[in-house]
This record gives sequence, structure tokens and C-alpha cells, in this order.
Amino acid sequence: MAGLTRVVQWATGTTGRLALRAVIDAPDLELVGVRVYDPAKVGLDAGDLVDRPATGVTATDAKRAILDLAPDVVLYMGRVEQDLKGCFADVVDLLGAGIDVITTGSSFIDTRAFDPARHGEIAEACERGGGTFLGVGLFPGFWGEAIAPILSRLAFTCDRISVRETLSYAGYPSARLLFDIMGYGHTADSDVPMMSDPSRAGGAFNGTATVLAKALGLEPAGLDPYREVAITERELNVSAGTIPAGTVGAMKLGVRADCGPVTIEVEHVTWMAPDVEPTWSAGGEGYHIEFGGAPSLRCSLELGIHGEDHTEMGCLATAMHAVHAIPSVRAASPGVLDLADVTTFVGRLT
Repeated sequence: MAGLTRVVQWATGTTGRLALRAVIDAPDLELVGVRVYDPAKVGLDAGDLVDRPATGVTATDAKRAILDLAPDVVLYMGRVEQDLKGCFADVVDLLGAGIDVITTGSSFIDTRAFDPARHGEIAEACERGGGTFLGVGLFPGFWGEAIAPILSRLAFTCDRISVRETLSYAGYPSARLLFDIMGYGHTADSDVPMMSDPSRAGGAFNGTATVLAKALGLEPAGLDPYREVAITERELNVSAGTIPAGTVGAMKLGVRADCGPVTIEVEHVTWMAPDVEPTWSAGGEGYHIEFGGAPSLRCSLELGIHGEDHTEMGCLATAMHAVHAIPSVRAASPGVLDLADVTTFVGRLT
């Protein structure tokens, strides 16, 4: 096993399981640990979690056990939207122990923009332990941060950049995320869901705007997060449960960044049925970037073009972005990185 990068997979939800499978299959990576949250998974072999042969690596729910392994890198996919304080503490502990961390949580895309105080804690841990930190994803964490700067090479003038994800959540099974956190199935004025506050909901995408602005040499003068909802007139039965008539059945979350001559807008548009708000779902599912100016342009990405579930393919893409980032993070100097700092890297396709 000499020369292999020693990896821990932290969390085995939908995206975490896909990352775990990729680590097990990768010829240049050695899986040394798995951190789980479900008590039923504790003690199981990692291979059993992802339909792979036994690996000899058993899952644990103990952070101390992961730290004692002293891996080279942790793919951290903890529930940051549900336990912000705990997840940031985990990352600080890992970095302080000299372990590199690659994470997919939206709050980690640009920690300085999300929470300067917590960013300072992460930066101090990197300095103290010698670890390197990078937040990646798909949306946020790839589409706007990595692709929009490349498209800027084609622009003569530009006054607006729009980065958008459009997605049906009807097939997504997490009731806690969709109902308790995002607010599907609640009345439009309910303040119970965690993301009923526009600053929290739209603020999840601040990092895309700030990293994109940084890559383009722009400085945001202000960030304006927002949340808009549409009400379903009929009961909807989806994978996560039942959405009663008269409650939220579609929503827009986003942020507008005033960068002087250029406005950057990042928007996450989702629905439980396309007829809840047809104008929002008219373009179908996918990822879109638009530049206003000369030339005006639109670039689109669709995942799952052969009938696969779009949400599952998005989770797979998110997982692989993290896995493929490992060599670049390992080669980087200690510190907090974002995608504007990292040299372009590619996937290992063989």
C-alpha cells in the first residue's frame, strides 16, 4: 500500500456512499476509515455499505477513532445544514491534527463569506496543524465557481452573470432536508423551517458569488440573499412524503452580488411538481450560466441524459468532484483554499 493516499470517508448519506464507493474502487487511494451517524451502520464493513467486497475497514461513529487513524485526507460530508456548529468543530479538529479536509457542504464553499469568525478558526487550525482545506460541490461548489470563470474568456463586455440550478425534488427521499430545513409542505409564512429566513436560505449560495467574483477580480459591494415560494393547489405525494394542498410546492433560493459594473446572481430553483409554478420549471432540470453583454451567451449542463434520476446523478457528480480534488489538495500548501485558488484539475477516467 506504500505510496497510496490514505482516505477517510466522513458520512455515508447519498453523496457520501457514492464517494465511498469511488474511494474503494480507486487504484491510487487507500480507504482507512469510515465515519457514520446511523447506529445501525457502526461496525459494518465499508464494502457492505456500498455493495462492494469486504475491505477490512469497519465503520465507526467516534471522531477520536478517526483522528487516531491519522489519514492523509478526509472527505467530509457531514450534515452541515443540520448541525452547523458540530460540523465546523469537526473540521477544525481534523485540520488541527494535520489532516487535509475536502468537504461538500454549501457553508464551506467560501468560509470567509459565510462566517468570518468560523473562517478564522479554520485558518488557525490549518496553521497550527499543517492541514489544507477545500470546499467543493456541484451547485454550489462547481458550476458557478469553476465554469463561469472559463466562460469569461469569451466576453468583450459583461454587465450580468447568472448562475442557476433548476431541479425537481420529487424523487429526493430526505424528509428532514426538504420539510424541516427547506420548508416544503409548510405554509408560505411559516417560520418553523430552518431556511424560512431568506438570509439563511439564500445565504447558502453566497460562496458561489464570492468565489466567482474573486476569480474574476471583482469585489462584491453587497450580497442580497432571497427566498421566494410558490404554493401547490393540490396534494403532492413525493419520495420524501406528502405535501398538503395550500403549502409550499416550489421555491427559489438565491443571492445577488453587486460587483459594481457586473451583477452576479446565483439561484437555486426547485419544485415538487412542474405545474406548481410552470414559469419556474419551463426550462426543465439542469444547470445554466448566462452572461449579459457582448457576446451574450448561455451555457447549460444536464446530468443524467439517458433517463437516470437527475438528483442521484447530481449527488454522484458532487462526490466525484471531491474525490478528484484529492491530488490537488494534497499538493497544496497548508491553509484555506477555495476554487479560485486551486489550479484546474481533471478527473481520473481510467
